[in-house]
Amino acid sequence: MRRAPLTLILALCFATWASTSFAVPIGDLHVNSSSGVCAPPYVVGTTVTVTGIVTTPDSVFSDANNELQIQDPTGAVTLFRSGGLATYHYNLGDSVTVTGQIAQFNGLTEISNASIVTLHSTGNYGLIVPLLRTCKQVRDSTFDLTTFREDNESRLITINNVTLNGGTWPASCSGNTTVTITDASGATINLFFDKDGTACAASNPGGPFNVTGILSQFKSAAPFVTGYEMRPRFATDIVPLTPGPNFIGVPTAVNVDSVSADIVWTTDVVCSSIAEYGLTTGYGSTVGDSTQVTSHLVHVSGLTPNKLYHYRVTAVDGLGGRQTADFNFSTPSNAPGQINFFFNRSIDASLANPDTAQGNVDIQARAIAFINRATYSIDLAAYSFNAPTFTDALIARWNAGIKVRYIIDAGNTQTEANRLRAAGIPVITSTFGGNHASGIMHNKFCVVDGRDGDGSNDWLWTGSTNFTTTQFFTDSNNSVEIQDFGIAQCYLTEFDEMWGSSTDVANAATAKMGNRKIDNTPHFFHVNGIPIEVYFAPSDGVEVKYVNYIATADYGINFSILSFTSNPIEEAFRSKWLNVPGFYLRGVFDSGSIGDTGAAWPEMKGLSGNVFTPPADVFTDTEGGMNHDKYMIIDEGRTLSDPTLITGSYNWSNAANTTNDENSLIFHSQTVANLYTQVWARRYQISGGTADITVGVPASGNTFAFAAPSPNPASGGHATAFALDVPSSVASGARVRIDLYSVSGRKVRTVVERAAVSGPLKATWDGLDDQGRTVAPGVYLARATVDQQHLDRKLVRIP
Repeated sequence: MRRAPLTLILALCFATWASTSFAVPIGDLHVNSSSGVCAPPYVVGTTVTVTGIVTTPDSVFSDANNELQIQDPTGAVTLFRSGGLATYHYNLGDSVTVTGQIAQFNGLTEISNASIVTLHSTGNYGLIVPLLRTCKQVRDSTFDLTTFREDNESRLITINNVTLNGGTWPASCSGNTTVTITDASGATINLFFDKDGTACAASNPGGPFNVTGILSQFKSAAPFVTGYEMRPRFATDIVPLTPGPNFIGVPTAVNVDSVSADIVWTTDVVCSSIAEYGLTTGYGSTVGDSTQVTSHLVHVSGLTPNKLYHYRVTAVDGLGGRQTADFNFSTPSNAPGQINFFFNRSIDASLANPDTAQGNVDIQARAIAFINRATYSIDLAAYSFNAPTFTDALIARWNAGIKVRYIIDAGNTQTEANRLRAAGIPVITSTFGGNHASGIMHNKFCVVDGRDGDGSNDWLWTGSTNFTTTQFFTDSNNSVEIQDFGIAQCYLTEFDEMWGSSTDVANAATAKMGNRKIDNTPHFFHVNGIPIEVYFAPSDGVEVKYVNYIATADYGINFSILSFTSNPIEEAFRSKWLNVPGFYLRGVFDSGSIGDTGAAWPEMKGLSGNVFTPPADVFTDTEGGMNHDKYMIIDEGRTLSDPTLITGSYNWSNAANTTNDENSLIFHSQTVANLYTQVWARRYQISGGTADITVGVPASGNTFAFAAPSPNPASGGHATAFALDVPSSVASGARVRIDLYSVSGRKVRTVVERAAVSGPLKATWDGLDDQGRTVAPGVYLARATVDQQHLDRKLVRIP
């Protein structure tokens, strides 16, 4: 059908919208100052009335507030009202007149406190024709740097023939997700998937696609003339252009040992399974299975220990075929690795269980000893770098013939980095190759001898410590060094992605930092018997991982944090604090959190905002310098409850999750959790905390035993075993059952339900739900019930 002329469409729109004499043309609200702030007469705080057609209903971008877009012939605007309107819901295609105050949220012009004045008519969505744009036009939405207008902000737009450029396509709607896309214009922009909409449920198109959505803006500081992004609303806003199966999530290598691995992935329709693998991106080996399935698993064998393998998978059905990007995994050594933890402040050795932490450590000396191990290469990425003694050590290694590469954030002082450059050492910043229009390169890690081809001497250094004099000696910090080929190669892959090559010469054309990166590293490792997970931001959905682990805590959490502004993490804490009797929640914040209305500190302390009632047991650091640590200790001392330590460079903020380069390690170990408890306890006590930190698990009152699940984590194709022991005094006439729940509380599977018998009872779970479907990777709760008594155990399923 031929599209109606624009003049006719506008005439129809004006008639349908029944614009009143007091309504302001929406386009007039997008005239800004040079800093991107609303200019007179419609400055922030001005009350205005507008008329438009709803292009995004209020159920898409928030499940608690009104957050939507309306559009008239002159432009579009976002409406926001905290808590929503009890008497009215905005539906797609409604023609409405509303009144509210001009506001800006991270550069996005809004009408806040929007109250509906008139509902004129419904069903008008067909009058809105999405504006066809390119990625470059979206990126340059403040296209006139004389008037600083944002004529297309909040409009419904379409970009055709885009491809995924960075980030990981959302596998579920468990959290907000940002990826980057590009098109023939050559520009790259963010594609933001809101967890409250349905677009996050769209299958990975596995190739070029068309996308429709709202042209939005997110920039944390002025000038607000960049940071433009696209927000799809519905799953149907993503239209694949290549026929064939869609990938749900990304392929993952599991059950990796020295000589074999399983590669698993999921598609939306049944198809065959094909995987290519090899020591280079040329692959060279192919394995497949013609069985038509949606849950795919292929076994690769004949591998060599201590090697990095590349792989990609292909899905083919009768309509066509799609292929993933390159991924990799490392085959481990048979030899156990070493793990050492260092803390530059005092500890409480009375809590040692079983090992005493290394406190009051000269971390600079340890870091220099670490790089002096190198016999071939040093690859270092650190946010800030200004310790002359450490610079001297790096230059000495370079002069001794060791290969050195360094990545530093562009916003930090370059004095010591310039000394490296003067010595001939290759150094790049976070803006190399056009990266990091926003965000920072906030990593702190170093890989030694990862490039020599000998997996027996690979070491990783990471933690919270930047390579500066203040960070080494004044600010509270922790560092960890790990001897393990797999983890070292994982971090080296991340480094090479940011560097743009695996050679000494950085490649600006292929370097990816911030939200350009993709989830291309393995995540699960075992080092010296300790299960370890590794995640990088913003590509790996780190915030969701933190929230999920908080949900699994049975007894309590201790933490120490520099910056904490993440609403999802705060709300996960709140849920545990309010809903689990006896749950402890103790924290030490940096003193800079005092007076910061955007931080979790005043709310958790019960001072202002959406306060915790009663307040949590939290304090601010009083020792001088920054409380620069970023770690969380879950269920320390409760060996059946998976004591867990989470640390790394990752602050608990939206920027860390969506734009910054960060890394996180998760250790499943009572020993490691206790080491951090010893140093945390001193920070807590010195800051004013008085709780008894010693672990005395209260009697549960239960008269039966429920062992920890095994193995844990368990991967696809491997069953989880459960064991109960019911005494004869309880068994008579009782019933026993084991149920599996997601962390959100949804029942997934009843594993066993039967009359209780005296003595041990064993059961297994095959990873399927009650409908016979393979459950998604994640954290689950196993609840054993005997005679109306409950015991819970948490378990992790990995792909």
